[in-house]
Amino acid sequence: MTVSVTALRPTPAVGSRVVDVTGAVAITDAELVARARTRDAWAEEMIYRRHAPQVASIARRLLRDPVEAADVTQETFLIAFQKLGALAEPAALRGWLARIAVSRVHRRWRWRKVRFWAAATDDESLADVADAGVAPDRKTELALIDEALRGIPVKLRVPWVLRHVIGYSLDEVATACDCSLASVKRYLGRAEAAVAAHTQEVAHG
Repeated sequence: MTVSVTALRPTPAVGSRVVDVTGAVAITDAELVARARTRDAWAEEMIYRRHAPQVASIARRLLRDPVEAADVTQETFLIAFQKLGALAEPAALRGWLARIAVSRVHRRWRWRKVRFWAAATDDESLADVADAGVAPDRKTELALIDEALRGIPVKLRVPWVLRHVIGYSLDEVATACDCSLASVKRYLGRAEAAVAAHTQEVAHG
């Protein structure tokens, strides 16, 4: 049986109101957002039911992994319900949810790179992941850093990569590593000391 392309498109709208699958005029996104901001459980459920398929589709198409896509979908709505107050235009809920989903997908991509490299299960080095425009002398320096980091524990290596390769703030590194800010600073200090010691040893060797 051939399915019409139009059957796969989002539910059409009538004026500012969304039409549900039965053809009846349903509550608008703006109205749902207003109710959800008061912690109305029914409104939150309706937002999820209405927009979860689209969010899941975005995540699945970008990540090509159904398990990760499901996680991103759940994360997207958890974040959205926490930050509904920051949505300037409630009627723009659909696009806002998509933006959150894409942001979460980007985080997954960055974590994939960190996991593969930090676990030393991939041949990719810091020099390999550097921008194409990086100067040769800088790539040589990165190779030295790479050697140093491969000789230290993963719990020190991962924070260093997040901070200096991915560009996370200290707070973001702490969140990503599920540890305190004080621990992150301590791990980074030890990693940076190891890098400095190795590069100095090579330079004077």
